[in-house]
Amino acid sequence: MLDLCNIQGNILRGYASFPHACFLYLNIQNAEDARALVQTLLDTDSITPGRWSTKPDATLNLALTFEGLRVIGVPEESLATFPAEFQDGMRARARALGDICDSSPENWDEPWRTSRVHILIMMYGRTLTMLDGRCRTLRQLLPPGVQELAPEQPAGLLGINGQTTRKEHFGFVDGLSNPDVEGVRDQDGSRKRQDIGNPDAKGGFRKIPVGEFILGYPGEGGDLAPMPEPGLLAQDATYLVFRKLEQKVLACRTYLAKQAETFSRALRRGLPAGVTAQDYLSAKMMGRWPDGSSLIKHPNGPGNDTSNIFGYPEDPAGARCPLGAHLRRANPRDGLGFGGRTMSLRRLIRRGITYGNYLPLGEQDEEKRGIMFLAFNSGFDQFEFVQQIWINFGDDFEQGNDTDPIASARNGVRMVIPGDEETGRQPFICFDIPSFVETRGGDYFFVPSLTGLRLLASGRVQMS
Repeated sequence: MLDLCNIQGNILRGYASFPHACFLYLNIQNAEDARALVQTLLDTDSITPGRWSTKPDATLNLALTFEGLRVIGVPEESLATFPAEFQDGMRARARALGDICDSSPENWDEPWRTSRVHILIMMYGRTLTMLDGRCRTLRQLLPPGVQELAPEQPAGLLGINGQTTRKEHFGFVDGLSNPDVEGVRDQDGSRKRQDIGNPDAKGGFRKIPVGEFILGYPGEGGDLAPMPEPGLLAQDATYLVFRKLEQKVLACRTYLAKQAETFSRALRRGLPAGVTAQDYLSAKMMGRWPDGSSLIKHPNGPGNDTSNIFGYPEDPAGARCPLGAHLRRANPRDGLGFGGRTMSLRRLIRRGITYGNYLPLGEQDEEKRGIMFLAFNSGFDQFEFVQQIWINFGDDFEQGNDTDPIASARNGVRMVIPGDEETGRQPFICFDIPSFVETRGGDYFFVPSLTGLRLLASGRVQMS
C-alpha cells in the first residue's frame, strides 16, 4: 500500500502552493557529521513527507548524488546495484544528453563546474520570510564536516507586471502535463484536474501505476523497476534529474520577431483574430498557446483552456500542432501509434520552478534567468530516452535529424511547420534557429524515503 508519509514531499504531490524556493548544495567532508545532520533533520521533523496533517510554512527535502552516497558510508556492494546512469553522473553523460557547445560542463555555473555536490537541499516557502527562516535554521544545523557550496540558488514563481504567474520566461504557462498517478490526490482530497494519465487505446486516458515513479511498486505491465540493495534503502525512494537551464529570452524574442513577417505571408487567409504573427509562430514551436490552451482543441487562437484531455490521432500530419513542436516531442501522448504504449514508459513527474526576474518586452539586460528543472522517475532511462530520442533527435516524429526547436542546445536548428489544407496555410520552415535553452549545471540524485534516510543516518547500510 502506498505510504505517502514515508515518501518525501514534492514528488507525488507538488509544492504548487509554495511560490518561493531555494536550493542549497552541500559537500560532505566527514561521514559521521553528515549522518548526524540527517539524523538531526529526522529527529526535528524537518524533512517534509508527501502527506501532512497541517500545511507547513516551509518545506525541506534532500537528495544525494552517487558520490554523496559513497562518502556518507554506503558500502561498495550496495553502490554497485544502483543504475549505471546514476553511477556515471550527469557530467559524464553530458554528450549523450546533448549538453554540448555552450551547454557543455566546462561552461556550467558554480558549484557544478568545479565542486562536487554530495547533498541537494530543496526548500520551499509560503512567503519569502518563511523560506529565509527555514534556510537560516538549516545553516545553523550544519556541522563542521558538511560544508555549503556557493552560491545558493534562489527560485520562485515568475512575477509579471506585479502578478505572480505560473509562466516561464518565454511567456508560456508551465507545469500543465504531469502524470495522473494511481492513488494520489491533492492535499485537500481532490484530484488535480490538469494531470493526465496514459492513453488507454480507446481515445481516453487511464491513471499511471505509481511504480513508474516510486521504487518498490508495480509499474506499467505490472513490472517492478530494478531496485538497488538493500531493499530497505530503496523502498519508497525515487530518482531525481536536477538541471539548471538558462533561457535565452532576448535571443528567442529576436528570432521570432525576424521570422514573424515571413511566416505571416504563408497565411493566405491572414492571421486568426486577435493573434499576432509572433504569437502564432511561437505557439507552433512550443506546441501550446501562451495561456496553456492546446493547439489541438484551439488551433486558431488561445482558448483560456488548460485542459489536458486531448490527443494527436486526429492531427497525424501536424497541421494543428506541428510534429516537431516542443511539447509534442516531450509528451507525444498517443501520437506515435500503438495505442500510446510507446510513450507510456517514458513519463516524468516534473516539478520545475523559474529563477531570475522576468524581462519586460522591449527591454534588454545581462541578468541570467531560466528554469530549475526537476524530474522524478523510477529509472534514469526514462529521462534519457526522452532527452536523447525525442528532444535531440527527430526520427520518431518524421523530423529526421532536426532537434527540438525550443530545448535543443544546438545552434542552426531547423523546424518544419506543416501546411493546413483546411485553412489554406502553406508549409513554413524555420531555418537557423539559435539555441534558446542552455544547460548551466545539474546532476542525478537518489531521493530516499524517510525510512531510507534513517538507515543512512545509522551508518548501518548492509547487504542481506
